[in-house]
This record gives sequence, C-alpha cells and structure tokens, in this order.
Amino acid sequence: MKKTILIYLVIILCSCSTSKTHHISSAGFDGLTEEQIFNITAEPKDFPLILRRTTLIVRDLKTSLKLYRDALGMEVIYDNIIMRPRKDGKEGEQQLRLVFLKATQEYVGVLGLLEYYYGEEREEKPVRKEGFTAQNIVLLFNSQNVKEKFEKLKNMKGIEVLKEPSLTEYPSYDGKSTIRVLTSTFYDPDGFLVEFNELLDSL
Repeated sequence: MKKTILIYLVIILCSCSTSKTHHISSAGFDGLTEEQIFNITAEPKDFPLILRRTTLIVRDLKTSLKLYRDALGMEVIYDNIIMRPRKDGKEGEQQLRLVFLKATQEYVGVLGLLEYYYGEEREEKPVRKEGFTAQNIVLLFNSQNVKEKFEKLKNMKGIEVLKEPSLTEYPSYDGKSTIRVLTSTFYDPDGFLVEFNELLDSL
C-alpha cells in the first residue's frame, strides 16, 4: 500500500513539473522549443531577439584586458586583427583589434573591446567621467567574493573608485520584500562606469 501511494505521488510531481516547464516555454517564446530556451549553447539565430554584446572603444586594449580578464575574471573567446581602408581621408589601411570576453555564455552578455590603430600618434580625447548622467552607460557585473576581488582591482592603473563594496537594499521583483546586494562602483581606464556587485539574496 505504501509503495503504491509513493508511486502515485511521484507521478503527480512529475506531471506538475512537466506542466510548469511547458508554461515557461510558451510564455513569451512562441515557436521555440524547450531545448532552444534552456540550452545555453543555443546560437543567436535560434532566437527572435537577444542582447548579444556591448562593445567598448578603448585607448589601450592591453590595459583593458588587465581589468576585465585578469581582475574580473572574464574569458577571452575572440581576439583578431582586422584591416580595412582608412576612413579619415588618408591613404593606407586602418588596423583594428577586436576582442570578445564572456562572463558565462558566449552569445549573451558578451563584452567587446575595440582598439583602433592608424599607424601614427594621434591626439587622444580627455577621459570623460560623468557618472550617472544621460548619454552614459553603466556596465553591471554580478560576481562572488566581490570584496576580495575589489581589493585587487582598486589599485590598478587607471581605476578610479567611486564606492567601495557596501550593502544596498532594493525592492524585490514582486515588491513584497527586499534584495540585499553588495554594491561597488568605479571608472575603468577609459572612463566607463562599472558596477561590481554581489547578490546576497535570491532574485
């Protein structure tokens, strides 16, 4: 009798799980299979829309890599030199180095770093550091062991710390509770604003 009841409960739980998964796959993902939705190796062409990459145009790619690859722990998945005709009216070719780094997935949330090289010295524009104002972006990373990693990155060349890791509370998605986050902010060597955070509660 106990065995029969146990089998019956397992069947009910499996049915509920299947129903829930089906509901998730059909909400906002019309025409996609469950394999496409939950497979993190699915390619961009499998989805109607994804925010694939943010690319930063940087002054010194090697300096940027020390931050995003070495200090924050991103992984380089693409690194190539691209040659093309110059667009400044002068003869010759323009050299670009383009690097992609991933945090977790290779097709979503990728960071691009792009450096232009014209073959001669060029006057650099001053680094803008305008904070949380219009026409600026904020790169937000969630990580583990933020305090430990922050100690390494805050003394790197070109880094300007705005806020060391401290506790911040945000309203939850349903508005019924709070989400605790260890937040920190800094400027990278090119003046891009970065939030480097650690989630202390589940979303």
